[in-house]
Amino acid sequence: MLRSRLLAGVALAVLSLPVAALSPGIPFSATAAQAQSASVSFQLFFDQLQPHGVWVRHARYQYVFCPAGVDASWRPYTEGRWLYVEGRGWYFASDEPFAWATYHYGRWFPDRDLGWCWVPGTKWAPAWVSWRRSDNIVGWAPLPPEEDGYAVSVVVRERDLPEGYWVFVPTERFIEPDLAVSIIIGSDQPDYYAQTQFLGPVVVEGDVVVNNVIDVTYIEQTINQQVIVYQPQEATSPAEQSVAVEAQTIAVFDQDVAATETEAAPPEAVEETEAPEAIEAAGGTAGATAEIAAEGEADLEAQPAAPDEEQPAMPAEGDTEAEPAAPDAAAQSDEPAPADAEQPAATQEQPAADEPPCPPESMVDGQCPVTDEQEPAEQSVAPTEEPAAPMPEETAPPAATTEQPAAPEAAPA
Repeated sequence: MLRSRLLAGVALAVLSLPVAALSPGIPFSATAAQAQSASVSFQLFFDQLQPHGVWVRHARYQYVFCPAGVDASWRPYTEGRWLYVEGRGWYFASDEPFAWATYHYGRWFPDRDLGWCWVPGTKWAPAWVSWRRSDNIVGWAPLPPEEDGYAVSVVVRERDLPEGYWVFVPTERFIEPDLAVSIIIGSDQPDYYAQTQFLGPVVVEGDVVVNNVIDVTYIEQTINQQVIVYQPQEATSPAEQSVAVEAQTIAVFDQDVAATETEAAPPEAVEETEAPEAIEAAGGTAGATAEIAAEGEADLEAQPAAPDEEQPAMPAEGDTEAEPAAPDAAAQSDEPAPADAEQPAATQEQPAADEPPCPPESMVDGQCPVTDEQEPAEQSVAPTEEPAAPMPEETAPPAATTEQPAAPEAAPA
């Protein structure tokens, strides 16, 4: 028994594929992709759930389904039982007419005006829940939507949920046929919430959702009996879903739902402002979960906190501080350059025009005699003229502009 559980990681996915996809020679990864492409539309939810509740045009989640025929104490995942399915974990089986969709696709949320309502999703799971437990108590809670619009993402945040979301049962009654008899709502028994430890939500393994957080061995040891392991079979439509206890098989409808941009609306959707009266008229729980809804709203408001905390860590501020430093340095280096270039040009040109190379009385045959004192002078003049050559090239434009207006002033003087 235990060995078969360990080797069943892909059992349900394989059995749920069309017969044509199970051709020999095709790897499992390829057949899984083929199964995803053969998906159904949201219109299936709209049409088949319409007789069992009210579709509401919701400002945040587009269209949501609020069930009818339930009382004020009703919660999702309470009218049914837990079955252990080979390879997929704990499957919530229920006779409620909307169970095939609302307990295996999408997410639930409590609204202070609408009650508990369901957001359609695209990926099938044994149950979209989170878990808590102690040595003798097991609790679960419906997972809320992670983002606006339909639940098209399989991302599940690893976080605890408000106390009012949870329901509990003693561990020895966990696999009873009718959990509604033993279920205790968390807000009615706060001690159960305090005594249990948060374990986490379902696990997404690749493209498959596995609900194995509650170890089946723990349940078997507590109830002192072996848990029945049901073998999955394919159901081509929601109406074909069934549980055969004696044969230990379960037929599940687990087709992926296509998330397209142009989805049709429910045939009889009502506006959000008119929904409370429509839900109450249909026998729903409009306004029956105000306290739980307040907890849920606070939880939703806290969700965007994680992205905001990451923003200060970005290095954009450091980059902007470094950018102004570059122009300042460039400006400092450019301003003194023209001044330095003009001063040597003036000092070199003036001595060459006014001062004679030597005193007249010392000339010999009209030429300055070569002496030991003048030889180093000529050598000192040569290096001053050579390095000065590149400087006028760089500063030639400013030198020309400064000397041209100076010439007319010097002439009259």
